Amino acid sequence: MKYLLLSLLVISSFTVTAQADLYVQPNPSGSGSDSYVYVNDVELYVENDVNLQKNANGSSTEASIYLRNNGQLIQGDDSAMNQGNGLLSVYRNVDSTSAYHYKFYNMPVGITSGSGNSNAGVSRFYDCNGCGDTETAATTIGTTPGRNGTLSPSTTLSTRWIYVKDPSPDNDNEANWRRINNNDVVSPFQGFIMKGVSTNPSGNTGTSADLVENFTFDLRGRPNTGSLSISMDPGDVRVVSGNPYPSALDLAAFFNDSNNDIITAIRFWDEPRDDEFSHFYADKSGGWGSWTPTGGGQGTYVPPTFDNYSASGFGTGSNGTGLLYNRRYAPIGQGFEIVTNGNLGTLTFSNSHRVFQREGTSSIFKRPEQTTNRESIKNQSAQSDISSTWAEELDQRSPHIRLNVVMHESYARQLVLGLDDRTTDGFDRGWDAPSPMDAKSGEAYFLIGDDSNRKPHVIQFLPFSKEKLIPIGFKLTQQTKFFVETVEEVKMYNKKAYIFDSEENTYQEFTNGKSATYNLPAGTYDDRFYVVFKSNKESLTHAKEVQGRAEENVEFFQNNRLGVLEVSNPEGYDINEALVFDISGKLVFEKANIGKEKNFSFPTSNLSDGVYLVKLKTADNIYISYKTSVYNKN
Repeated sequence: MKYLLLSLLVISSFTVTAQADLYVQPNPSGSGSDSYVYVNDVELYVENDVNLQKNANGSSTEASIYLRNNGQLIQGDDSAMNQGNGLLSVYRNVDSTSAYHYKFYNMPVGITSGSGNSNAGVSRFYDCNGCGDTETAATTIGTTPGRNGTLSPSTTLSTRWIYVKDPSPDNDNEANWRRINNNDVVSPFQGFIMKGVSTNPSGNTGTSADLVENFTFDLRGRPNTGSLSISMDPGDVRVVSGNPYPSALDLAAFFNDSNNDIITAIRFWDEPRDDEFSHFYADKSGGWGSWTPTGGGQGTYVPPTFDNYSASGFGTGSNGTGLLYNRRYAPIGQGFEIVTNGNLGTLTFSNSHRVFQREGTSSIFKRPEQTTNRESIKNQSAQSDISSTWAEELDQRSPHIRLNVVMHESYARQLVLGLDDRTTDGFDRGWDAPSPMDAKSGEAYFLIGDDSNRKPHVIQFLPFSKEKLIPIGFKLTQQTKFFVETVEEVKMYNKKAYIFDSEENTYQEFTNGKSATYNLPAGTYDDRFYVVFKSNKESLTHAKEVQGRAEENVEFFQNNRLGVLEVSNPEGYDINEALVFDISGKLVFEKANIGKEKNFSFPTSNLSDGVYLVKLKTADNIYISYKTSVYNKN
């Protein structure tokens, strides 16, 4: 007889003791039955620790807890340690797998030696029998040191492609990755990458025939719980981690925890699934998508760029970006990369970050149905299965524009520009996201920071001002034709946005179905282009108004006795440069980056007697002119 608990009924082996809140032990030897807890589409909450003793009466009911059909285990006390040699079993379905494509994982369970949280590895992957919601049987998945994992005659994973990424600098250098092979050495807080399995038992074909759709792993071991920490040394910016628990993880709660104030973004890896069937790195075009909580709700996610992406690739047509996911709730088994500011600190996972969240519109491990990126965005709020909570959170989003910068008509870097009075023009943690800068043939980004230390970002939120110039940069490795287009507008209320080319003094709108198109030589363009919310005509009118006020407010005094020209700037206009020309038009003096100084001066004692033209240029490209007569007394 088997005790199958379809809705968490209590049986004789399910007891509360002084040592554990949940204790599951086998029935007496020889009784011919095993004991286990079956959790079907509900939350099993345990305040303290769990003690599981392995079943031995039947191989098909070896585990002590079965989480099925979105069933999840949540624990309360961070200090409690789980114990025993028993197993928790939870399914992890992947949308597609092959021997060539990586997935990022973080194990919710570990090995069963000792007590407390424990390491894991490929030994925690089991092959489920039928993988149905009521199935309990499974066998350990086989491994091979060869290059290719296979589906038949039995599921076999390649240990050649299992890597962890320890805390490291801000790059994807091979030296930052550590191969773990067949060893159970992955810490509970540590994510890892692993390639999957293909169909051909005698050798993979390197074509879409090798793709296996909707494959399910059974992850088995002692469940992780409590506080888990990652130490980041100065200079360590990135680490691969993930959801370490057998329940969903609220990334907003994790990000906003005061213990985690060095986090700047969460990144997710994505890559084409029915293309690029190769083990050579040069043939791969995956990339990192970036997520930040942005003040609440589901947060903001920008999908990755797939460089060298073919039009036959999965789900994105010719625009070469990954799909738009709702990323706030990381499901069981989800691996991701944590990006920090590079300071010394500790990243901490806690049971307080755990939530019961069914996989669906808000908690996604699998890819959505195949569709274009543009369609995914436009249809996001119209999904038939969308939850009322998610719909309310959509309504609470800050105004923003989601735009694509499409390079060579083959791939796109997606950016989000948001407007919120709770933010500043500088970097705002939790709102802005640094760019991964991982597109090989050309990049686009917003520039945030002081002129001497500006950094590229894929998400920027700032207060709205119609007079604001928002720097947008482009880094091109070759002559490149690209265009900027809007793919989503939220609460923009008919605001028009333009790309302003300060060198050519041109404006191109990229909202309302229009696009801004450029064809530029190779180079880095960080001081030329800006996003603005006013047209050329509006800008000229505003410039004249500002120039008029500036000429009235800025005062000049030629102090011939001291040999200096004194300037009074009581309104604090941001002066980029000062230029002095003689009567023939020759530049005789220049000074850059004066800033918002209220009073400044520059020497004239070295100039010949005569009339000179002074021009001050502001950060808004406004010129303030003044004629002065220099007379140097002997």
